[in-house]
Amino acid sequence: MHGVVPSDFVLDRSTDGDCHGNSPRCLMAIYRRRAAVFVLVAVFLTTFEFLFVTLDNVEIPKLLLIPRLFRRVETRKKNTDKSPQLKQVSPPNDITTTTPHEYQEFVSLTNITTTKPHQLKHTKPLNSSTNRPPQQSKSNNTKPCELKHVTCPLKTKTVVLNGDRLYHKGDDLTVKVVAKDEGGRPKTYGGDFFRARLVSTDRLPQASSAGHVTDHSNGTYTVQLPLYWTGNISIKIQLVHPSEAVAVLQRVRETPNKRVFHCSFVDLTTNATQTRQCYSSIDASMTPHQLCDLSKRDVNVTWICEKPDKLPCSTISMCHYASTTSRVKTLGLLSQKELFQEPYLEEELKVETKEPIRVLETELAIPQHLPACTWDKSAAQGHWSGKVWQSSVCDVRVFSRNDIRQCLANKTVYMYGDSTIRQWYLRLKKVLPLFNDNRTMDSTVLLGGDNSQWNISVRYRFHHVPIQTRGWVDFRQLRYIADELDATHGGPNTVIFLGLWAHFTADPLEMIQSRLYAIRGAVHRLKQRSPGTRVFVRTGTTREHSGVRLEYYLLGSDWLAYQITEVIREMFRADPDVVVLDTWDMSVCQPGKDNVHPDQTMVDNQLNRLFSHICPNKTAS
Repeated sequence: MHGVVPSDFVLDRSTDGDCHGNSPRCLMAIYRRRAAVFVLVAVFLTTFEFLFVTLDNVEIPKLLLIPRLFRRVETRKKNTDKSPQLKQVSPPNDITTTTPHEYQEFVSLTNITTTKPHQLKHTKPLNSSTNRPPQQSKSNNTKPCELKHVTCPLKTKTVVLNGDRLYHKGDDLTVKVVAKDEGGRPKTYGGDFFRARLVSTDRLPQASSAGHVTDHSNGTYTVQLPLYWTGNISIKIQLVHPSEAVAVLQRVRETPNKRVFHCSFVDLTTNATQTRQCYSSIDASMTPHQLCDLSKRDVNVTWICEKPDKLPCSTISMCHYASTTSRVKTLGLLSQKELFQEPYLEEELKVETKEPIRVLETELAIPQHLPACTWDKSAAQGHWSGKVWQSSVCDVRVFSRNDIRQCLANKTVYMYGDSTIRQWYLRLKKVLPLFNDNRTMDSTVLLGGDNSQWNISVRYRFHHVPIQTRGWVDFRQLRYIADELDATHGGPNTVIFLGLWAHFTADPLEMIQSRLYAIRGAVHRLKQRSPGTRVFVRTGTTREHSGVRLEYYLLGSDWLAYQITEVIREMFRADPDVVVLDTWDMSVCQPGKDNVHPDQTMVDNQLNRLFSHICPNKTAS
């Protein structure tokens, strides 16, 4: 009978060791045993959960704390994920921009223990750049590629050639990249903009270096990665822009007058003021009598403003960048903004290796001393070891405060360029230090100072228009670099630093080419009348793209900055009158974040390279 409980189904509190069969008493005993087991398991799991929480921030692999049974279950669960997600680039606005006035007091890097760099075999100059620093984290929600026939980072294949061989310091590691579209079809043309670097996965040394990318113009690329240190390494390759986005950047760059500037015209007698739009190229839609042509042909500079109604062109006073108008004009040139969104923007690629790569000590004897840095021995190639840039080509020293004073003693230093050169001036102002004396200062310079104890004078001047800043700039106080060089006396105790690139990325490449050509001619005239004058020109660097605004990429992408770097290299490549301080490699693999105004570590190492050229010998003064 289903509704009646058998009379012998009684809770038996005695032991069940002699229990046999399927009697109710035996079944209850079995249930009691199982309940006890479940209680013990619950206590066991609760204890381990407490350990996980307690040890969450302790560097103990959690896998070692997981029982083998659960480890097996967890592994089986992971294997069921058929389509693991790649990482996604964090928004560029995660980057905090530091102004050049916020640097800490100078700290000598001589207390950092480093290994003396060895002479490695030379590699070809870069023809592409490298990728973002390690702190550029990504999420696991990479969007799928949806644009047809566009290079897809999720499908692009990267393979380490001869990845199973033994690698030694001084060798080159080669990676082949095959660009593919959303359907997995190999691309048949080049133009993709990659950045590559090596990073050490060991705790010490914390090292990184840039890779050299060769575009074979058929959808395949070769990445050469020199091996500068021993230990375990990781390969980082990033698709910054697919070739289709590069084509957009090139078209936008070559469109003149998308940047608009406002300049005021002021009658000093009546204080009458009118503001007009100005451009860095001739506006073909306006007739000559409607324009103020403020160009200077002998220095290859064009500056055109709309003519005021009642004021002469000579009354031009202040200028500033009209960001809102420029943004509208720039975005109006774009038809496919998806090319500058995930997953096509600064996306990390998955590098296939058969096994982890470890670099061994070299088997061959390597020279222990590098030659001095000269005009034809640039320190561009090398790697970061901790917070010190170690060149593989020439001897770059770490300069202390006293070393810098001795190096610049009895010298006059002129700095011309943008705010990245101003960073150098502000650093020297603290290191030397420099003091502003109104009795001796030239009133037309922007910044300057003297150190009477060491007889050092430093003068800094911003370059002439275009200057992309929202603040108003006095047009009448600006000077063209070529004019300043022609007015400089020079000599063995005169050092000149030039750096102009950041405000030219948005304009047609011809503008910076012609400007540099005029500067190059002025340098030759200076060296001819004042032999011994030392002139240095620095290249561009990577920069932050804050705000995730599209115009930041259209006007200042790293691809645009790299094109100017290539122009500078080509302009002065074989010029014995100029030393090119190529800072591209050291910026793309720097320990800190990408920033047009990099951190103090980057600035100090740039200056170390500069001083190693000025004073290659430690006793030099």
